[in-house]
Amino acid sequence: MIFTLLTSLIIAWGAIACIYMLRRAWTRFPRRDLDDIVHFLYPVDLELAQALLDPALEFESSWKLSRQEFRRVQRRRMRLYLEIVRRMSHNSKVLVEFGNAEIHRGDADSVEMARTLEQRAVEVRLYAVLTLWKLRFWMWASPSDLIRRPIPRPKMGSLRRAGDLDGIQTYDALKSAAAAAFAHRQPGELDTLTRNL
Repeated sequence: MIFTLLTSLIIAWGAIACIYMLRRAWTRFPRRDLDDIVHFLYPVDLELAQALLDPALEFESSWKLSRQEFRRVQRRRMRLYLEIVRRMSHNSKVLVEFGNAEIHRGDADSVEMARTLEQRAVEVRLYAVLTLWKLRFWMWASPSDLIRRPIPRPKMGSLRRAGDLDGIQTYDALKSAAAAAFAHRQPGELDTLTRNL
């Protein structure tokens, strides 16, 4: 009796979990209208990103500040760069959607620009995924004020590159490709696009 009841509960729980996962997968991707795509982008400050990744500034801070203060400043810089990379990743997903819509529209000029846009967006996404993994690991494993772990101090300058991809240059190339593709589609909103990217 108990075994049958337990089996029924496990099956019901599995069915509910499957329904929940399907619903989450279905509603996870918003249906964006091409006219509103600009408003789904998050602004990325590339100058701030360059400042956070500057090895000279990091070296200067390590000499001027005490160990505990430097760790605190370093964690703050990591959190800021983590947010910048998250925004890069989000924007690349939105622009892939835009590129797909342009390809399905079928105009010969826009198809070539959309493919270039998608390629740049995939490069940014790859950089973002690799960098997010590295940043999250560093934030987990870097020494805090209370716990000392035997891991070398992370260097923010090494986050500029992930594999063969330079994050700042790759995102800048994505911005240029988006501006070219968007100017062809909706020239009136080009200023809003460049401001939001």
